Amino acid sequence: MKLLYKPFVYVVLLILIALSLLLLQERKLFDIRTLAQIDPIPHTQKLVNEERYLEAEEYLGYFMDYPYVRKNPKSHALLQEIQTVRESYDYQSEKLIEGLINGKSDEDIGKASAIASDFFIIGDIRDLSIEGIHYYHNKEVDKVVIALSSLGFIATLSTVYTLGTTAPIKSSISVLKYAKRADKLPTWLSTKLVEHAKIAQKSYSLRPIEKLLVPIHKLYEKVGLNQTLDLLGNTKSLKELKNIINFSTRFKKKSALLLQLSHNKAFIYAKNKPKISTKNILYASTYGGDGVKALFKMGEGKFMMRMGNRANVVKTGYKGNLNSMFNYLLKHIPSWLLFAISFLGLFYFIKDFYGVAKRLW
Repeated sequence: MKLLYKPFVYVVLLILIALSLLLLQERKLFDIRTLAQIDPIPHTQKLVNEERYLEAEEYLGYFMDYPYVRKNPKSHALLQEIQTVRESYDYQSEKLIEGLINGKSDEDIGKASAIASDFFIIGDIRDLSIEGIHYYHNKEVDKVVIALSSLGFIATLSTVYTLGTTAPIKSSISVLKYAKRADKLPTWLSTKLVEHAKIAQKSYSLRPIEKLLVPIHKLYEKVGLNQTLDLLGNTKSLKELKNIINFSTRFKKKSALLLQLSHNKAFIYAKNKPKISTKNILYASTYGGDGVKALFKMGEGKFMMRMGNRANVVKTGYKGNLNSMFNYLLKHIPSWLLFAISFLGLFYFIKDFYGVAKRLW
């Protein structure tokens, strides 16, 4: 038995040292102990308290695809409460009128009525009248609103003259007017619009501005008004706008919230590593920005196994159990203990090797 004692100790120590170093190497790549899935209920409730029902439903709906939220009765109760308010006749009527009168709203029907009023010249007349009153009373005149209204007039005439072929451009102008009222029109785009409006007024043509307006219409068609406003507000150039369109083609109506939850990291990582599945990027975003970062640093298969979602990744029960045990150690064993095991284990081997070497030489 004494003969077997030393080899047994060596084997156990080797296993402990190797496991400790493996765990430390994994944490160096990314420490998954920092990750926790986002609980959407507190933020959703905050939006409800502020009567921002559309945002509340979109936010909670983003997470309802995942069991940890879908199986929570509170999630369903809160979603039902939001939908009941949004579907009520009084609420819908109020938002419809709000969109027509103010030209903006926080609800779909109000936004639709605001966009419609802009599309059919009514909004252009309204906005030019308001800016005219400002000018008459020596108040500051909004050059961007005047530019958009002027473009709107030209687009309306062009739409009639061309039997509707310039309707997408007119639609883009309406979206931009809404973005301006909602304070989501980026500075670079405001500058471009004022410049192009002057050219359009002289030439009575929208051709020079088509390259700027057509991408906005594409974005609007893919993700709708609410998401378009959020995505547009994050751009800093026409090139970025085109990149955002590619991003929204992939993630559709989840694009804006994905960027928000990932602190814009998803945009960079999805572009650099396009082969990572859309489904797994969205899942990683439920852990916030660090979740998306972990997915791209650790790799798709490893991340999904580490975070307890092994569907279509682990093929055998044995491998699954082994990974589960490794995950448990990764999440619960402190790093100081792993360093101690590695250091003391190596020290034990060096001490024994030194003793053997001393006896031999």
